[in-house]
Amino acid sequence: MKNQNIGFTRSTRLFRLVPALAITALIAVIMQVTVPSARADFNLASLSGSYADGVSGFSSISGQPAPSISAYEPVSGVGLWTFDGNGNVTASLTLNNAGHVVHPNFTGTYTVNADGTGAINWVSFGTPRSRTFVIGDGGNQVKWVEDDVPATGAVTGGTMVKQ
Repeated sequence: MKNQNIGFTRSTRLFRLVPALAITALIAVIMQVTVPSARADFNLASLSGSYADGVSGFSSISGQPAPSISAYEPVSGVGLWTFDGNGNVTASLTLNNAGHVVHPNFTGTYTVNADGTGAINWVSFGTPRSRTFVIGDGGNQVKWVEDDVPATGAVTGGTMVKQ
């Protein structure tokens, strides 16, 4: 008798397992079909208008990358970036570098990739500068990091919000 119950229990488990696996496989197939792909239609016009910018990070005291954090000073700032939708940008910033406040104004260019990533390039105080960014919130937000560290020693990042 004991062996008959074991056989019945095994076949019952198998009887329940097969439909459960089939349903799981069907759900997996449906999810693959219905999951939307990442948006891939960004372009220069995705950045158009004025964006308020918040900057924070550190700047090398020597102006060059340094191996120790003690060789860096805090940097913070705010600014206004205006993108024309055609690859040109103007900016007006106020930066505080360890108590030394500067107000650079400049023009530059930007690129936007189809996936919403891109770059901004400009010259400030005679030094080429650049930021790598990603567009978020349907073009209302831009998260960025400065990527010209070898030339400037700046380690900064921030968020721009469309006005």
